Amino acid sequence: MVKRVLGTSLLVLGVICPVALAFAQRVPLPRGEIRVVDDSPNQWAYMTFNIFEHLLEIDRDGNLVPGLATGWRWLDDRTLEVSLRKGVKFHDGSPFDAEIAKLNIEETGQLRHPFHLGNFLSFDPGTRVEIVDRYTIRVLMPKPDGAALSRLSYIHIGSRAFYQAGGWGSKHW
Repeated sequence: MVKRVLGTSLLVLGVICPVALAFAQRVPLPRGEIRVVDDSPNQWAYMTFNIFEHLLEIDRDGNLVPGLATGWRWLDDRTLEVSLRKGVKFHDGSPFDAEIAKLNIEETGQLRHPFHLGNFLSFDPGTRVEIVDRYTIRVLMPKPDGAALSRLSYIHIGSRAFYQAGGWGSKHW
């Protein structure tokens, strides 16, 4: 009896396994891009905050803490100096440095967001970013900006390849 059950089991497996393997080999693996079908700006925000890194982060208690920036200091009431984390690489292997931080701040400033919080991301027109060295930037604002550190916590940092491939797309969402 045991031989018959074992023999039948092996026969069934011998027939099913090759069919299952052949089917599995024909099913393509998921590839490509994430397509968001819910056009609510809130959904977009949830996704980007979970995919992108930020210069500063907000902890559970609502305090600003280092992210891709390791430190910051006010040089005067309109100049913020930001030290950047060394050794960071994007998923494509490209390095994170002052040039990329500057690019992201400048690109975000050009966007006109469809939701209220998005408009908060942009610094005032006339804000400039200077590169001090490979891992230090200065944000020079035309007037004092008490929300400058919070703005840095909302800017999603993308690689140069991200912007070369289209970045955020339309400058007017």
